[in-house]
Amino acid sequence: MIFFKGTMYAKVWKVSPEAKYIDLRVSTSEKKDDGTFASSTWFPRVIGHAFNTLKDVKEGDRICITKAKFTNENYTKKGTDEIRSVFKFLILEATIEGAQADNNQATPPPAPETATPQVSESAVNGDEQEEDCPW
Repeated sequence: MIFFKGTMYAKVWKVSPEAKYIDLRVSTSEKKDDGTFASSTWFPRVIGHAFNTLKDVKEGDRICITKAKFTNENYTKKGTDEIRSVFKFLILEATIEGAQADNNQATPPPAPETATPQVSESAVNGDEQEEDCPW
C-alpha cells in the first residue's frame, strides 16, 4: 500500500457517480526530456472528503488530488487456484481546479495577525498523525 500526500493534477474524462462514491477515468502526464509528454490513464474511486468536494465534477474538469491510497490487492481467480492481483487507486482528498481558484478569489486573504498557524503541542510531538489518516 502507498499513501500519497502531495499535489497531483489530473484531467477527468469520465464520471460515474454512485450513492457513496464516484468512479472516474482520469489522465495524468509528465514532460519527458525530449519535450514530448508521456500520459497515463487511471480509474480511481473517489471516497471520503473527496466525494463531498467532487460531487459536481464533470467531464473535462481538471482536479487537484492531495491525498490518495494505492494498493495492489490479491484475489483468487474464480474456478481456479490461480492468484492474481488488481490495482486500486482511491482518491481521499481532492478539489476541482477551477472551483479552488473561484474560492480563492471569493475569500479575501486573512489578516496578518490571523495568518500565523497555531500548532498544538501534540502536533509538535507527532501525536496527531493517526488522526490525519482517513481510515
